[in-house]
Amino acid sequence: MDWSKAKTLLILTFLILNVYLVVQLMDRMIEPRIVATTASGKTILKDRKIDEKQLQTASRDIGYLTAEVDSSSLAPKESSPIKDAITSVKNQVEWSVRLSKPSPLDSKAMRDSATSFVQSSVNHGSDYTFWKFDNKQNELTFVQTYKGQPLYSTPEQSRDDEAMIGPSLLVLQLNDDKEIVSYKQRHLNEVVRQAQDVTLLSASEAVIQLSEQGLFPASKKMTGHKLGYFCLVTEGTKSVQILPPTWQIELDGEELYFVNAIDGGVQTIERLDTVSEK
Repeated sequence: MDWSKAKTLLILTFLILNVYLVVQLMDRMIEPRIVATTASGKTILKDRKIDEKQLQTASRDIGYLTAEVDSSSLAPKESSPIKDAITSVKNQVEWSVRLSKPSPLDSKAMRDSATSFVQSSVNHGSDYTFWKFDNKQNELTFVQTYKGQPLYSTPEQSRDDEAMIGPSLLVLQLNDDKEIVSYKQRHLNEVVRQAQDVTLLSASEAVIQLSEQGLFPASKKMTGHKLGYFCLVTEGTKSVQILPPTWQIELDGEELYFVNAIDGGVQTIERLDTVSEK
């Protein structure tokens, strides 16, 4: 084998991939950002009782991330307390794990006890952090992180048209006694930060963007905000993910919105239920 030619081919392949990823990202940023077009930003913040000095700050040059969908085994390891669980895999990327017996949670500290279960029992458990609780579906959702920042994603359609969980999520299924009976898991690997010469929206600008779109009226209260990343599935292949920096904004403790910190685009998420913070 001509190793010199092989090396050159490999370099060209990665160069083409990087160009492709940038094009995919920029295609999603064609629309110009519109911030505070019908009222001043300061008035919008004041009407919603938001102190700009209390908002989270972020470096404006953090760039975006690229990642690959993990297609390796996510079954519990031999050292896991649930190694005898029944597992199945869908489309080589979504793992379903049914416990041989329910794992109880502390009803007074459900978040902490669920986190302990994830870290001690789930493959790559230390990569995830608690995100939200769906009281109707009895589901606890954890999201993968990168250097402490969440990698948000939403359900997507699979080849058989049945929705799959987002590519960075871990969803615990509870029974009526608030015991873990099963979970679904997906995972991202090869997460890499890419340089991006674009000024990011600040938290206050993200709030203004929501308000300008009629999604954050003065009658609502912002109950949380956090900077993370949001998975965008590229059209060319579902194995490659682009994750632009994104503001998660919570309203009235029950509505979640994601504001792309590069182009100002908004993603709406289902209503949010609360869970013990203890």
